[in-house]
Amino acid sequence: MRFCNNCKRMTAGQPSFCPQCGASYGVKLCPRSHPNPRSAEVCSQCGSKDLSTPHQKLPFWLFLLLLPLRGFGWLILFFLIIWSFFYVRHLLYSPYGLLPLMSIALLLGFLLYVWTLLGGSGRKRK
Repeated sequence: MRFCNNCKRMTAGQPSFCPQCGASYGVKLCPRSHPNPRSAEVCSQCGSKDLSTPHQKLPFWLFLLLLPLRGFGWLILFFLIIWSFFYVRHLLYSPYGLLPLMSIALLLGFLLYVWTLLGGSGRKRK
């Protein structure tokens, strides 16, 4: 899944362009789909001057804040599975005091959601 910083929408798969606003993801692409850096004015492989407009970059502070989550998605998922066993056990034997456990689940779920927005599993995006 990919998240477009331009139109703030998610797209399934690994497309080169956002289907909503048409921006490319992080790089400038020529008509032949050669990837070029954001600062490029001309395609480095074919010389085309017709380059796509990449979507906006994340602010540096937000990038630094979200960076540790990139590699820890599977760890978050593991803790969510372990949590579910504790929750069911607590629900069956002592149904009172479930609010702290539900708060932990909400936090873990939010972290897992942010991890999916970052591209999941820490792999490098194209």
